[in-house]
Amino acid sequence: MLRIAAATLRRRLTGFLGAFVALALGTTMVGMMTLTLAATFGTPHPGPQRFPHAPAVVAPQGFEGNPMKAPAVLPPEVVAQVTAAGNATADRSFPVRLTPDASPDPTPGRGAGPAAPVATTGHPWSSAAFAGYHLTAGHPPQAPDEIAVGGADPSLIGRRAEAATPDGTTRYRVVAVTDARWFENAVFFSDTEARRLSPGVNALVTDADPARLTTLLHGRAVLLDGDGRTRLDPDPTGGAQALADAQAMAGSTTGLAVCVSVFVVIATFAFATEQRRRELALLRLVGAAPRQVRRMVLGEALLIGLAAATAGCALAPLCTVPLRSWMLGHHVAPSWFTVPLNPLPLLVSFVVGVAAALAGSAATLVRVSLIRPIEVLREDAVERRTMTPVRRLLGAALLAGAVATGAVIAATQPYLAASARKYQAVPVLYVGAVALLAPVLLRPVTALLTGPLRRSAKAGPMLVRANVLTSRRRTAATVAPVVVAVGLVATLLTTQGSGDAAALARQCQEVHAAGVVVPAGPGIDARTLEGLAAVSGVRVTPVTAMNVRIGTAGGEQIDSLSTVAVPASALGTTVTPPVRSGSLAAPPGDFLVVDEHAAESDGLAVGDRVVALLPTGARVPVVVAAVVARGLRGDDAYLSSALTGAVPPSRVYLDSAAGPGRPLDERQTAEVNRVLAGSGAHLVPYGAYLEAQRAHAAEQADNAAVVILGTALAYALIAVANTLVMAVAGRRREFALLGLAGAVRGQVVKVAAAESAVAVVVGTVLAAVATVLAAVTQHASLARLVDGATTVVPWERIAGAVALCALVAVGTAVVATVRATRRRPVEAVGARE
Repeated sequence: MLRIAAATLRRRLTGFLGAFVALALGTTMVGMMTLTLAATFGTPHPGPQRFPHAPAVVAPQGFEGNPMKAPAVLPPEVVAQVTAAGNATADRSFPVRLTPDASPDPTPGRGAGPAAPVATTGHPWSSAAFAGYHLTAGHPPQAPDEIAVGGADPSLIGRRAEAATPDGTTRYRVVAVTDARWFENAVFFSDTEARRLSPGVNALVTDADPARLTTLLHGRAVLLDGDGRTRLDPDPTGGAQALADAQAMAGSTTGLAVCVSVFVVIATFAFATEQRRRELALLRLVGAAPRQVRRMVLGEALLIGLAAATAGCALAPLCTVPLRSWMLGHHVAPSWFTVPLNPLPLLVSFVVGVAAALAGSAATLVRVSLIRPIEVLREDAVERRTMTPVRRLLGAALLAGAVATGAVIAATQPYLAASARKYQAVPVLYVGAVALLAPVLLRPVTALLTGPLRRSAKAGPMLVRANVLTSRRRTAATVAPVVVAVGLVATLLTTQGSGDAAALARQCQEVHAAGVVVPAGPGIDARTLEGLAAVSGVRVTPVTAMNVRIGTAGGEQIDSLSTVAVPASALGTTVTPPVRSGSLAAPPGDFLVVDEHAAESDGLAVGDRVVALLPTGARVPVVVAAVVARGLRGDDAYLSSALTGAVPPSRVYLDSAAGPGRPLDERQTAEVNRVLAGSGAHLVPYGAYLEAQRAHAAEQADNAAVVILGTALAYALIAVANTLVMAVAGRRREFALLGLAGAVRGQVVKVAAAESAVAVVVGTVLAAVATVLAAVTQHASLARLVDGATTVVPWERIAGAVALCALVAVGTAVVATVRATRRRPVEAVGARE
């Protein structure tokens, strides 16, 4: 039967072309994403990066003898003793926001246009050599107003630049540029200026004897040499951490690509096999056994699968080139990211492609091989069943899986519903279930939608309705990719929008402020903060976001938390997270508030005393004053700002002294703006601040959605066109009979176009069913997290997806029908099959 299968492929090459194209493109899509995903694993930059040329480095010590990076500082006595023990170079790392001027200095006319502010890291020039930096132009900074910029264009030399540092905003002159490093954007100051801007020493490079240093440090600091220096790198994973966003995007897209390709390929192969029912029935009629027919169909699928999967694996590496360019352009991946040719992902894609081909054919084997030949021939004339048992079982399993997954999340982990990436499985399962069960839903939905056509006095509308209702396999094959295309766009974007809206609503309920002071640099300086506090009638709430490690008094680390430091007076008034235990009223001056997740995983309860290790290296005892609801975007923890020392606030909430959230009057607003003048900070309404955060989150999500949904949508649209070409190719005799009955060519084309339009409408309705199911399931989880959780439906993008499907379907149907009706009807009727 394998020889018969090969001969059948040679004779019916055009009929199998659609299945080949669908499978080849599916394998290409899967291969492209698996190659990209594989490229995000591993260690792109092994070995020390920040101090590769340092003999040894002394760093501040945290819990359990672990080193700490900036802004943690070494004790002054340790710096003095290490310096006295041998040659030592102090390294300082501090945030800088650099803005080059529009005009150069001192030579006029060089360059034009202001540059955007760039987040950089400041260092003293003396430590540049230990990271391997080399001058590419200019001379090292020596004067207090001179800087060298890493990785910059030499044309920047001579320009003035405004740098927002922890000490405020100062103007500097660029005197040099260095080569670039992947892990940071560096700006170098003279040693004296760096010491003024950041007095503390974050690390000390030394060539002293290691044994003597170990004795000298005596547990007050950490000595690192060899590969241990990697622990002080900005990214100690050697670049793997920098690829986290790319890895998440590639992982989500790979899973979605596999699902979409399997759905579409199964539908395409099933339709291709159903178009040959008469041929297969004749084989049964002349004596072929059921197992022989099964072997022939599977043999054909295997041959097509091998050829198409090979073609897809050859195309996949080429498609990674534009994908990588897009990822770099939209900051989804760092500039040094590459996608090498890796045989293992291509092998996985090859196996997926062949398996999808076999699965598509296997879905029809029961019907094709187990019924009697005469029944197959009778069914070829009148379609009575459009669902195979395998497809029905698979669709029901996906539907049950979607409901069960959504119910389990709502009952145990409702916070997952606020993250589109973590909740992605639920909408994908709903879309897959509806796509597979489309033949069951097709007749009632189509009958309802085409009901008005029954009252038409013209033959065309009646013929369209009859063709759609009686040729349900053909309609279902067109509807399935439309359900996938529109359904994925609608469900995933609705899930994303609703999750973002829930997080925004939660933030509105937790923080009551009229305005927010946003800094231009790394934080609000002390002078500006004092000026704001002096404005009469204004309540000032400084907020400092920081990562804090908590541990025991014995030095054992318990956890690392993303916390927000706020004054004790603001807790329960300006900042009001939902309390699960304890109280926010009159908290002690050394309070720590943790969320449910931290309390459960770390075994913390109200009244427990722990030690908080601040980013500066300071250790302060704190008491757990309350446990609040789990955060929707990470940890929801709060620390007393009285313990944070000189760490500058990352933002300041303002409201009237009349009460939290009360707006400032005109006088107060004017006075605040006067205080902020010249500091670079600016006042924005709290609603506008939240909207800016929402827009930024939406932009990041859109970048991922372009790849995740764009790839799936493009493939589904190609599948729509491919299915219609296959369907029209098998309707030449039908069109010829219409011509003999008196229909002109234009009328036949209009009927085919109308049928494809109806299929798109039916697919859109079924996609809406999947969207409603996914939205209702997600709302059951979000309602447990936020009062008044809303469902956000992206109508414009859904309409765009529907319009694309309609354009592709109708356009393909028109072109294919025009080509199919080129011959005279009498010739087409008499042509051999």
